[in-house]
Amino acid sequence: MNAITPEMIRDIIGPLWETKTNTAQKALTYLRQIFNWSIALRIREDRENPADLRSALGVLLEPQKRNRREKENHAAISVEELPALYAALDKLQGTSPRACQFAILTASRSKAVRLATWDEFDLENKIWNIPLEHDKMKQAKRDRTIPLSDEAVQLLKDLPRYTGQTKVFLSNQMQTLSDMTMSMVLRRLHKKQKNIDGIGWIDKEKSQRTEKDCIVTPHGCARATFRTWAKDDTIGNNKVFDQEAVELCLLHSKRDVYNGAYDRARLLTERRKIMDAWGKYCISAVREKTSQIKDS
Repeated sequence: MNAITPEMIRDIIGPLWETKTNTAQKALTYLRQIFNWSIALRIREDRENPADLRSALGVLLEPQKRNRREKENHAAISVEELPALYAALDKLQGTSPRACQFAILTASRSKAVRLATWDEFDLENKIWNIPLEHDKMKQAKRDRTIPLSDEAVQLLKDLPRYTGQTKVFLSNQMQTLSDMTMSMVLRRLHKKQKNIDGIGWIDKEKSQRTEKDCIVTPHGCARATFRTWAKDDTIGNNKVFDQEAVELCLLHSKRDVYNGAYDRARLLTERRKIMDAWGKYCISAVREKTSQIKDS
């Protein structure tokens, strides 16, 4: 730990700033945390964190930071295509497709879904209480409850439960799902769909802008598509739903000079209305297909 210098960190992180900015930022965050611990425990004698951008590293990385690629949003499916994508997931067997569907139904980050345990859920009252350690934001007092739609509750009830296992979504090897596992489900679906229509499951707007196929991601479909749907003025949702409640559905904290300290309203009734409507929209193509089969 004592031998590592800011120059070494620069040599590792520098090339990533220009090509994979998100990866560079994540790697730097992890490195900074490791060095903070080593300094606090006096394992590292030098009290300066070599991964801190406010110190020498920031100066060393300045040339790369000027040329770094503009940050792109996660590729997301369009609102109109979401029900068809959900129906395509519904045809797949296994836990990973169910995890993707649950993330979409709850507009949740994949980490919270992948690490979810059965004791976080109150299925009778249709509530999911996400623990602090599974949340991106670490404010202890913030509300982390997610109202569950009937569709989300039914998905959970249909999942197998294994004796001695607390995790909701487990791989075939009884291991926690990785973030890449959920992404690969959508990539496989994209490849299959592209063989059918020549397009696949892509973010069409982003693909046109970047001139390459931007395959949809779990984060984009679960959160960006939900946010767009919730304020879509073509279907009137911007007038139907309280937009502050929509932000709370995404577990976004209130942004003001007091960080929402004086606003304790949880808007749970409105949030439940939003999530119920979203759940019905997500499975609309599945229900339509089921209805057609019954009629035939």
